[in-house]
Amino acid sequence: MSNEALSQFAYHSTLADGYGASCVGAIIKVARAFNASHGITGVLLFDGERFCQYIEGEPATLDALVGRIRQDVRHKGMATLLHEPLAGGRRYPHWSMAYSNVDEDALIDQMIAGAPHDALALLKDRHWMLDIG
Repeated sequence: MSNEALSQFAYHSTLADGYGASCVGAIIKVARAFNASHGITGVLLFDGERFCQYIEGEPATLDALVGRIRQDVRHKGMATLLHEPLAGGRRYPHWSMAYSNVDEDALIDQMIAGAPHDALALLKDRHWMLDIG
């Protein structure tokens, strides 16, 4: 697959009322299996209340997944940070869905407040804190 045939998408959202942090394990399990079989790679951050996710893959497949994510009742207030073609190859070619519970970390704040590309570079530099999947 050529680099021109890839897209990237990042968003943040909030855990929906009536759901606890325990639902995140199920999200990760399903995401890793789905992503591995559909050529999607990325990372999910969760701080106990907020999600921030970055995914990359073939545009039609990625857009279909984004549609499913938008419909997921386990979160609310989904706001797009980045949705564009991905130049230069995948950022995370080996991560079907890396995960980090960032309880005491301002990384989600940085993802939301800063330039998405800068935050993604910071995240890649801090890969040691992730559960790589």
